[in-house]
Amino acid sequence: MASNSKGSYRTTPQNMMRAFDKLPPSARSALAEAAFNYAPQPILTNWRRGTPGMKTGEQIAQRVREWDAQQIAKDRKRVWGISDAATVAH
Repeated sequence: MASNSKGSYRTTPQNMMRAFDKLPPSARSALAEAAFNYAPQPILTNWRRGTPGMKTGEQIAQRVREWDAQQIAKDRKRVWGISDAATVAH
């Protein structure tokens, strides 16, 4: 997995699968179950560096769930036309 000094990666299917396979099982599971696609290469790099919040597979899994929740919240109104008031009315 090659990265340049700015942290960009050659995102090919092979490189993505190689990075995915090197992640801890709980992180792989969270990525596989995520609503959105996340590139595993920078996740792997952060895990290997011991980046705070990315030191364990469970921390990575939690982060992926947070990213999904944030993106879904952003897309609710823009994509589906659902406002926060509509969900409170349930």
